[in-house]
Amino acid sequence: MKVVTNISQFPEFEIDEVALKKAIIKRFSKIKKPLYINIDKNLIRNYGVYRRDWITELKRFPTSWTRQFIFEIKDNRDIYHRINLSYSFMHNAFHNRSKSNKDTATWHIRKYFDFDSQKYPYIYLFFLLAHELQHAQQYDSQHLKSYKDSKGYIQYRKSNWKEYEDVESNHNIFEFDAEVASIKKTLKLYESYYE
Repeated sequence: MKVVTNISQFPEFEIDEVALKKAIIKRFSKIKKPLYINIDKNLIRNYGVYRRDWITELKRFPTSWTRQFIFEIKDNRDIYHRINLSYSFMHNAFHNRSKSNKDTATWHIRKYFDFDSQKYPYIYLFFLLAHELQHAQQYDSQHLKSYKDSKGYIQYRKSNWKEYEDVESNHNIFEFDAEVASIKKTLKLYESYYE
């Protein structure tokens, strides 16, 4: 999997892009298709959004895309994964923690993780990314324009992970899988980022 981001355009977050890419590749090695992570100033209602996209539907490519990345997408039947992260929610996580803690109260981050409050922005980032990356893993093997939920890859099934029945969106198998992935993989991403 090749990972491209526009994170370098946002130095205010002080995210090491190289370390982030290595952590993603290490912890989500089942994802084979190219992945684009985009911090989006226009995304204001959601923390993050996952889409499986086709390069043929773009009128122009993002400036952060290299020729190699474009060729890799074309080698994968024109399909790539796209994760948009909300700039405003990221900004709150990195620069207005009290607001961010209120915004993410339903995530119950402190229930699952014990961490220094100075590390909150990165726990936020990896918790959100783990959720969206799990969606990418669910649909990575499908090649159809309209994917079928029944064909998606599920790593965490409710029947095997009963201790997490209280997570948000537990009525949907794909959201439950992504929510449990957030809990199980956040610290792994964090550790890999700092290796």
